[in-house]
Amino acid sequence: MELMALKIPTGYAICHNNFYDVEPEISDDGTDIIDNWGCFTEDILQINKMILKNGQWCCDYTTCIVIDLGWYPDGDINGEYGLVLAKVNKDHSWDIIKKAHSKNRFEIRDIIEEWMELYIKVN
Repeated sequence: MELMALKIPTGYAICHNNFYDVEPEISDDGTDIIDNWGCFTEDILQINKMILKNGQWCCDYTTCIVIDLGWYPDGDINGEYGLVLAKVNKDHSWDIIKKAHSKNRFEIRDIIEEWMELYIKVN
């Protein structure tokens, strides 16, 4: 099983990655649960925008930009990818900048890459 290929520009860090290049496989037991559910959970991918401080790349987890991907509902064959671009506040709450939803992993990949390019210069 291969991870989804992503074009990651300089200035981003992959903090969590279970975004695999696979289709959901329906269970044979008659439920709507996905057999390969581990690839279709609410915590699939998180990418943090890094900042340059004193010549070193770092993540400021109190004021960074985050791209977060999950599958909703978790493990459900009728679900879809949910993608969020957000600014993390000092109290760790998120201000949502953009959202996207799709069952198509390639469409989601393209949106992730587009968002990273658009926000590369945003602090």
